[in-house]
Amino acid sequence: MNKLPDKTTEEFIMDETNEITQPTVQKYLLLVKMICYMENRLIRFEIAYLMINLFIFFTSTICLNLVKFFGSSYFYLSVHYLLFWLAIGMFLCVFWISSSMRLQLKLKLHYFQARYLERKMDSVGENFFSDEGIFFNPEIRKIESPDQKELLQYPAKGLTWMEGFLGAAKPRYPTWILPSIFFILYVLTFIDTLIDIFIALPHP
Repeated sequence: MNKLPDKTTEEFIMDETNEITQPTVQKYLLLVKMICYMENRLIRFEIAYLMINLFIFFTSTICLNLVKFFGSSYFYLSVHYLLFWLAIGMFLCVFWISSSMRLQLKLKLHYFQARYLERKMDSVGENFFSDEGIFFNPEIRKIESPDQKELLQYPAKGLTWMEGFLGAAKPRYPTWILPSIFFILYVLTFIDTLIDIFIALPHP
Protein backbone atom coordinates (compact mmCIF):
# COMPACT_ATOMS: atom_id res chain seq x y z
CA MET A 1 0.00 0.00 0.00
CA ASN A 2 1.46 3.33 -1.12
CA LYS A 3 1.89 5.94 1.56
CA LEU A 4 0.48 9.33 0.67
CA PRO A 5 2.85 12.29 1.14
CA ASP A 6 2.02 14.16 4.30
CA LYS A 7 2.15 17.92 4.81
CA THR A 8 5.73 17.80 6.10
CA THR A 9 6.93 16.06 2.95
CA GLU A 10 5.15 18.62 0.71
CA GLU A 11 6.68 21.52 2.63
CA PHE A 12 10.11 19.91 2.32
CA ILE A 13 9.69 19.58 -1.48
CA MET A 14 8.54 23.20 -1.77
CA ASP A 15 11.44 24.42 0.37
CA GLU A 16 13.87 22.39 -1.72
CA THR A 17 12.41 23.83 -4.94
CA ASN A 18 12.65 27.36 -3.56
CA GLU A 19 16.25 26.78 -2.56
CA ILE A 20 17.01 25.67 -6.12
CA THR A 21 15.18 28.52 -7.91
CA GLN A 22 16.09 31.35 -5.53
CA PRO A 23 19.78 31.57 -6.60
CA THR A 24 18.66 31.53 -10.26
CA VAL A 25 16.25 34.40 -9.65
CA GLN A 26 18.95 36.37 -7.86
CA LYS A 27 21.38 35.80 -10.74
CA TYR A 28 18.71 36.87 -13.23
CA LEU A 29 17.95 40.08 -11.33
CA LEU A 30 21.66 40.84 -11.10
CA LEU A 31 22.05 40.30 -14.84
CA VAL A 32 19.12 42.63 -15.60
CA LYS A 33 20.70 45.34 -13.44
CA MET A 34 24.07 44.84 -15.15
CA ILE A 35 22.47 45.05 -18.60
CA CYS A 36 20.63 48.28 -17.74
CA TYR A 37 23.80 49.78 -16.25
CA MET A 38 25.94 48.83 -19.27
CA GLU A 39 23.38 50.15 -21.76
CA ASN A 40 23.23 53.49 -19.93
CA ARG A 41 27.03 53.53 -19.74
CA LEU A 42 27.28 52.89 -23.47
CA ILE A 43 24.92 55.78 -24.23
CA ARG A 44 26.89 58.14 -21.96
CA PHE A 45 30.17 57.10 -23.59
CA GLU A 46 28.77 57.60 -27.09
CA ILE A 47 27.56 61.12 -26.23
CA ALA A 48 30.86 62.00 -24.53
CA TYR A 49 32.96 60.75 -27.48
CA LEU A 50 30.70 62.64 -29.92
CA MET A 51 31.00 65.92 -28.00
CA ILE A 52 34.80 65.62 -27.70
CA ASN A 53 35.18 64.86 -31.41
CA LEU A 54 32.95 67.77 -32.39
CA PHE A 55 35.02 70.07 -30.18
CA ILE A 56 38.36 68.85 -31.59
CA PHE A 57 37.24 68.95 -35.22
CA PHE A 58 35.57 72.36 -35.24
CA THR A 59 38.25 73.93 -33.04
CA SER A 60 41.01 72.59 -35.31
CA THR A 61 39.35 73.69 -38.56
CA ILE A 62 38.47 77.15 -37.24
CA CYS A 63 41.98 77.69 -35.86
CA LEU A 64 43.49 76.43 -39.12
CA ASN A 65 41.54 79.00 -41.15
CA LEU A 66 42.47 81.74 -38.68
CA VAL A 67 46.20 81.07 -38.79
CA LYS A 68 46.06 81.05 -42.61
CA PHE A 69 44.49 84.49 -42.45
CA PHE A 70 47.31 85.92 -40.28
CA GLY A 71 50.05 84.95 -42.71
CA SER A 72 52.58 82.23 -43.39
CA SER A 73 54.92 83.01 -40.46
CA TYR A 74 52.13 82.64 -37.91
CA PHE A 75 50.88 79.59 -39.81
CA TYR A 76 54.25 77.81 -39.43
CA LEU A 77 54.30 78.47 -35.67
CA SER A 78 50.79 77.13 -35.05
CA VAL A 79 50.41 74.30 -37.54
CA HIS A 80 52.35 71.80 -35.41
CA TYR A 81 49.82 72.15 -32.57
CA LEU A 82 46.93 71.77 -35.01
CA LEU A 83 48.40 68.61 -36.49
CA PHE A 84 48.89 67.30 -32.97
CA TRP A 85 45.20 67.92 -32.18
CA LEU A 86 44.15 66.15 -35.37
CA ALA A 87 46.31 63.16 -34.43
CA ILE A 88 44.63 63.09 -31.01
CA GLY A 89 41.24 63.10 -32.74
CA MET A 90 42.21 60.13 -34.93
CA PHE A 91 43.47 58.19 -31.91
CA LEU A 92 40.25 59.02 -30.05
CA CYS A 93 38.15 57.62 -32.91
CA VAL A 94 40.08 54.33 -32.84
CA PHE A 95 39.66 54.11 -29.07
CA TRP A 96 35.94 54.97 -29.42
CA ILE A 97 35.35 52.07 -31.81
CA SER A 98 37.36 49.51 -29.83
CA SER A 99 35.91 50.38 -26.40
CA SER A 100 32.31 50.55 -27.62
CA MET A 101 32.57 47.27 -29.53
CA ARG A 102 34.03 45.56 -26.48
CA LEU A 103 31.21 46.87 -24.30
CA GLN A 104 28.63 45.67 -26.81
CA LEU A 105 30.21 42.22 -26.85
CA LYS A 106 29.80 42.12 -23.06
CA LEU A 107 26.16 43.13 -23.48
CA LYS A 108 25.67 40.36 -26.04
CA LEU A 109 27.11 37.86 -23.56
CA HIS A 110 24.82 39.08 -20.76
CA TYR A 111 21.77 38.87 -23.03
CA PHE A 112 22.73 35.27 -23.83
CA GLN A 113 23.06 34.48 -20.10
CA ALA A 114 19.73 36.15 -19.30
CA ARG A 115 17.88 34.12 -21.95
CA TYR A 116 19.37 30.92 -20.54
CA LEU A 117 18.23 31.82 -17.00
CA GLU A 118 14.75 32.60 -18.31
CA ARG A 119 14.52 29.13 -19.85
CA LYS A 120 15.83 27.64 -16.61
CA MET A 121 13.21 29.44 -14.50
CA ASP A 122 10.52 28.55 -17.08
CA SER A 123 8.42 31.57 -16.11
CA VAL A 124 5.75 31.62 -18.81
CA GLY A 125 4.93 35.13 -20.06
CA GLU A 126 7.94 36.72 -18.32
CA ASN A 127 10.71 35.84 -20.77
CA PHE A 128 11.58 39.43 -21.60
CA PHE A 129 14.88 38.85 -23.35
CA SER A 130 13.65 35.76 -25.21
CA ASP A 131 10.60 37.68 -26.40
CA GLU A 132 12.86 40.40 -27.78
CA GLY A 133 14.77 37.86 -29.85
CA ILE A 134 11.52 36.47 -31.30
CA PHE A 135 10.12 39.93 -32.06
CA PHE A 136 13.21 41.02 -34.01
CA ASN A 137 13.60 37.69 -35.83
CA PRO A 138 12.99 38.38 -39.58
CA GLU A 139 11.22 35.00 -39.96
CA ILE A 140 8.72 35.66 -37.13
CA ARG A 141 8.37 39.41 -36.47
CA LYS A 142 5.40 39.02 -34.12
CA ILE A 143 4.72 37.97 -30.55
CA GLU A 144 1.53 37.08 -28.71
CA SER A 145 0.79 37.55 -25.03
CA PRO A 146 0.44 34.33 -22.95
CA ASP A 147 -3.27 35.02 -22.37
CA GLN A 148 -3.70 35.38 -26.18
CA LYS A 149 -5.42 38.74 -25.78
CA GLU A 150 -2.80 40.87 -27.50
CA LEU A 151 -0.63 40.48 -30.59
CA LEU A 152 2.38 42.69 -31.28
CA GLN A 153 3.65 42.78 -34.88
CA TYR A 154 6.88 44.24 -36.20
CA PRO A 155 6.23 47.33 -38.38
CA ALA A 156 6.90 46.18 -41.95
CA LYS A 157 4.78 48.75 -43.83
CA GLY A 158 3.35 52.24 -43.51
CA LEU A 159 4.93 55.28 -41.83
CA THR A 160 6.50 53.13 -39.10
CA TRP A 161 8.23 50.91 -41.70
CA MET A 162 11.36 49.32 -40.22
CA GLU A 163 12.53 46.97 -42.95
CA GLY A 164 15.82 47.03 -44.83
CA PHE A 165 18.79 48.77 -43.21
CA LEU A 166 16.66 50.38 -40.48
CA GLY A 167 15.31 47.04 -39.36
CA ALA A 168 18.62 45.22 -39.67
CA ALA A 169 20.73 47.96 -38.03
CA LYS A 170 22.42 46.80 -34.87
CA PRO A 171 23.69 49.13 -32.11
CA ARG A 172 27.25 48.37 -33.23
CA TYR A 173 26.66 49.89 -36.70
CA PRO A 174 26.49 53.55 -35.58
CA THR A 175 29.32 52.75 -33.16
CA TRP A 176 31.77 52.27 -36.02
CA ILE A 177 30.08 54.43 -38.69
CA LEU A 178 30.11 57.68 -36.69
CA PRO A 179 33.74 57.55 -35.51
CA SER A 180 34.77 56.39 -38.98
CA ILE A 181 33.28 59.58 -40.44
CA PHE A 182 35.21 61.68 -37.92
CA PHE A 183 38.38 59.68 -38.63
CA ILE A 184 38.07 60.34 -42.38
CA LEU A 185 37.50 64.04 -41.73
CA TYR A 186 40.57 64.17 -39.50
CA VAL A 187 42.71 62.41 -42.11
CA LEU A 188 41.50 64.69 -44.94
CA THR A 189 42.13 67.81 -42.83
CA PHE A 190 45.55 66.46 -41.85
CA ILE A 191 46.51 65.82 -45.50
CA ASP A 192 45.12 69.19 -46.58
CA THR A 193 47.25 70.91 -43.92
CA LEU A 194 50.38 69.07 -45.06
CA ILE A 195 49.67 70.12 -48.66
CA ASP A 196 49.29 73.74 -47.54
CA ILE A 197 52.62 73.52 -45.74
CA PHE A 198 54.29 72.09 -48.84
CA ILE A 199 52.81 74.80 -51.08
CA ALA A 200 53.79 77.58 -48.67
CA LEU A 201 57.41 76.41 -48.51
CA PRO A 202 59.87 78.45 -50.59
CA HIS A 203 60.83 76.52 -53.71
CA PRO A 204 64.05 77.14 -55.63
